[in-house]
Amino acid sequence: MDVRQLRCFIAVAEELHFGHAAERLGLAPPALSRQISALEDELGVALFTRTTRQVALTRAGLIMLEEAKAILLRMEHASRAVRQASLSSGKVLRIGAIDAASSSFVPEALAKFRQRFPAIEIKFVEAMTAALVQMLEAGKLDLALTRPPRKPTDCAFEVLRVERPIVVLNETHPLAAREHLTMLDLVGEPFVVPSKRIRPFAYDLVMAYFESVGSVPNVTIEATEKPAMMSAVAAGLGMALAPDWVSRLSFPGVTMRRLRGALLDPPPPGALVGIAWRPQQKLGARDDFLAILRESVTLMDERQVLPFAPPPPKAARKSLPKPVPSPKRAVRIAGLQPGGSL
Repeated sequence: MDVRQLRCFIAVAEELHFGHAAERLGLAPPALSRQISALEDELGVALFTRTTRQVALTRAGLIMLEEAKAILLRMEHASRAVRQASLSSGKVLRIGAIDAASSSFVPEALAKFRQRFPAIEIKFVEAMTAALVQMLEAGKLDLALTRPPRKPTDCAFEVLRVERPIVVLNETHPLAAREHLTMLDLVGEPFVVPSKRIRPFAYDLVMAYFESVGSVPNVTIEATEKPAMMSAVAAGLGMALAPDWVSRLSFPGVTMRRLRGALLDPPPPGALVGIAWRPQQKLGARDDFLAILRESVTLMDERQVLPFAPPPPKAARKSLPKPVPSPKRAVRIAGLQPGGSL
């Protein structure tokens, strides 16, 4: 029995739904099921009764839930005390980030921080938003660069950047001959979309862009990670929408185009990247890094380019039909409040 198994068990016991628990933990549902099965095998009892429609705790599961929470609480108290002692000198800064941040503005911010504060040790981890917020709440991180938290939290959150969408398509696709595209150009095309369970922010964002033109994507396959998405596009399984930082990546057989008229107002949570931190915790190194982020990160990244997406020759460009402007339609989302959630 280990801590990971206990956390997985508690998530399923509280959600009573493997899919929701997997999303909460940032795990794939099969991986979560394996953790629960391993725990049950080790204990020699069934902790849940499972049907196709319902998950429920057994009597043994109810007892285990109370004990598991107590074990983790004691472990958290012990680890927090030890970490606090080691951090009291302010010599360590623990940062977490989603891929959208670590692949765009984080390297420059880290370089500036290291230049100004060379004595501070930096510990860095990359994960999904849900996992990073949990680590932040547990005192395992000093700040995290995430999407807006989906659930209520005592962490503060401040938007740093609004991402713009680009179109990722096979280099042989007819639309690759254009300099830029609109959402109306994408309607009806085979589409690679993010996994709804594993990447809910990215999935909802794609749906919001299609909703802005009164449509839904023609989904052919789901892809959890960016390399899988690129592979699917390269194989001709469809095109995809991606945030602008993906234009820094290169993949054989794949090209990218700007998407015109697709900025939604207000922007959906999946297009936002920001900083989350615990304001009740006083840390000088964290505040110094926050200051660097605020001074160096622009709301819109004007430096993003598409280095391997050259415009077509002028002769070919004249023969192309003009793209139809996409109608502007706001997608409503709940307002963001500092220290709160959607």
